[in-house]
Amino acid sequence: MYKALTSFLEHATSQGYRSNVVKPLTTMAIILIVATGFLFYFKVDFFGYLIGSLAVLMVIAFLISYFICLFKNPDLLRSEKYNLEKTAIEKVSYNGDSVVGHVQLPPREYVMVQGSIGNSNIIENKEEEN
Repeated sequence: MYKALTSFLEHATSQGYRSNVVKPLTTMAIILIVATGFLFYFKVDFFGYLIGSLAVLMVIAFLISYFICLFKNPDLLRSEKYNLEKTAIEKVSYNGDSVVGHVQLPPREYVMVQGSIGNSNIIENKEEEN
């Protein structure tokens, strides 16, 4: 049972790059709603009402934070992967003239991209030697 639960939790948390600002509130609200259901199923009314009221407060907190983020900064609601890709695109700069709508690359036989360590790597040869 322990291995199955561990495997399930690892799979649930390994979705990768799906986190956003309201994910912790969503997770907590789901846990509290499920706990409320179990408490009422086992007829533990006092704790059911207590946990149920906490679940309602958590859902209200989720809705408030969601709409604040939606109107003030919608990027906070997007995934981490989206934000990283957007930042990378914003930081890319080319030397030379660019026309609105597309970027003109300088004429070279290769394209150089700065690596994550800071080294420049050749990633593509435009002309193949025959």
